[in-house]
Amino acid sequence: MDTIKKIENIISLIDNSIKEDPDLLLTWWNIIKTWYDKIVDEYRIILENSWEWLATYQSELINQTGISNLKIKFTNVSWYFIEVSKTNLWKIPDDFILKQTLVNSSRFITIKLKEFEQKFLEAQDSLSQREYEIFQEIREKILDWYSYVKNVSKDISYIDFVISLSKVAYNNNYSKPKIHNSYELDIKNARHPVIEQIQSDFISNDLTLKNKDFIHVITWPNMWGKSTYLRQNALIILMAHIWSFIPARQAKIPLTDKIFSRVWASDNLYFGQSTFMVEMQEVANILNNSTKKSFIIIDEVWRWTSTYDGMSLAWAILKNIHDKIKAKTLFATHYHELIDKSKTLSWVKNFSVAVWENDENIVFLRKVIEWWVSKSYWLEVAKLAWINNEILKEAKNMLKLLEYENNKINFYQLSLINSINDNDIKNREDIEEKKCLLEDELKEIDVNNLTPIEALNLIDKLKWKLNESSKNI
Repeated sequence: MDTIKKIENIISLIDNSIKEDPDLLLTWWNIIKTWYDKIVDEYRIILENSWEWLATYQSELINQTGISNLKIKFTNVSWYFIEVSKTNLWKIPDDFILKQTLVNSSRFITIKLKEFEQKFLEAQDSLSQREYEIFQEIREKILDWYSYVKNVSKDISYIDFVISLSKVAYNNNYSKPKIHNSYELDIKNARHPVIEQIQSDFISNDLTLKNKDFIHVITWPNMWGKSTYLRQNALIILMAHIWSFIPARQAKIPLTDKIFSRVWASDNLYFGQSTFMVEMQEVANILNNSTKKSFIIIDEVWRWTSTYDGMSLAWAILKNIHDKIKAKTLFATHYHELIDKSKTLSWVKNFSVAVWENDENIVFLRKVIEWWVSKSYWLEVAKLAWINNEILKEAKNMLKLLEYENNKINFYQLSLINSINDNDIKNREDIEEKKCLLEDELKEIDVNNLTPIEALNLIDKLKWKLNESSKNI
């Protein structure tokens, strides 16, 4: 008997024996189809006819006793009984046996009802037992042919897998990647396999990582495809390793042992873990388990801390991957200070999204280029989200104040509302230069050799210079 014939026999056995909608439990005597087993059918007839028998017997008792409201009832405690109201107790016949007395009625049984009850319960138990025995027999027969079922299901699942991948590749213009044992990763015109299905104008991008260029630090305006870019490359590597074609024009992909992703974060308060703790655990897992053959995407680290704390941690993680692990890495960050620091690492390059802008408009082109941005465009994103102008102006003013107080004018934040212009920056640089000159002049003063008059004149002179340098603030 060939394999297909055995499979057909299993299908036929199940179709002929098991109900289409069986009960959830094997002991609920509603599994086996009618006409499959003679004994099951006999028990089932007894049970199915029980309600008709009870209705007939109740009518007989009413006619016999003249009690119109006599009822045959059932409970899980008392089983079957005849209930007679208190006003009709004088009408009960001698063959009624008292079972229970209540306030307004009494319960009775008869020998005939007791025999029915026993027969009914026996049929119920016997049917359940018989169905379970048949089910076990069917199961044993199927187990005898299990190896054939397993082999056929394995072949069918593989065929389904290949056909599904082929259909997706054909419909979405995927290409065959080249898998190799060397280090270099090179993907041309990569796309996100999911996002491109819902976004008709999806912009493709390239990615090349090699021995002396295996970390890309990515500075990217918020909300403009950074996570998509990171994830699409991880997905392409994963797809190639399951022998799928990929959403790219062409690609050379090295054998990769693990793919690590630290993208966004959520808390785990049930176990007492904050968002920050969950994020740290994810990063620790990456640093402890990745190798040179791994691929890592990191989309922000420690944004929940102060700038200096977060920047320090991000730098330490980046340097550890660069110096020790040497895994191919896409490291996205909003810490623009990390750009200059990363330039001291030999095998790091900086990338960003191309941005076109003039005095009034900003267009994010979503094309990745070897460059970096020192502007995060937070206020622009807030404006696109319809945050009102009053709030944006207040945010801009606070930003100016914070940048000035922390002497970080070179990392200013652009705004579509009254943006800081080149003259503002130049004026502030002039102010800072004058203040530095005043500091130098103060340091050169020999206080011990000044007369009171000279000291007063000098204070007046310095005060005048200070007022002059502050007029444009």
